[in-house]
Amino acid sequence: MKQVIEEQLQLEKEREAELQMLFREEAKEMWEKREAEWARERSARDRLMSEVLTGRQQQIQEKIEQNRRAQEESLRHREQLIRNLEEARESARREKEESEEMKLARKQELEAQVAERQLQAWEADQQEEEEEEEVRQTQQLTNALLQQEAKMMAERGYQPKPYRHPKIAWN
Repeated sequence: MKQVIEEQLQLEKEREAELQMLFREEAKEMWEKREAEWARERSARDRLMSEVLTGRQQQIQEKIEQNRRAQEESLRHREQLIRNLEEARESARREKEESEEMKLARKQELEAQVAERQLQAWEADQQEEEEEEEVRQTQQLTNALLQQEAKMMAERGYQPKPYRHPKIAWN
């Protein structure tokens, strides 16, 4: 009976050892499963993080490209505005220059007309003065001749002038 008990105990110890080994193997297997699961989760997290980072990087790149295009458009718009402003300034300068030239031409034309009228008025005054002087001189000469004639008549007395008739030849 003692031997049966000892065999029983030995058998029990063997079973316990077997159970311990099974528990250890099961625990090891569970641990490996858990480590594999953690590795999958870590890999999934890494993949997700990589996708998120890639997506974010792509968004940032698109935003940078969008900003670059907007800056280029803004620069083109600014350059166009500068060209328009320069054209407007040049046009205004030309218009002002043309206006000044027209004003100057009109002023010169008016001055020429005034000078022409003044010259005509002066020439008319000169002609009138010359005519008056001529009339005065003629008057003086006439008066002098009349006085001389009167003086001669007074000195000689009245003498009628002989009037000759032309001789006519009769054949």
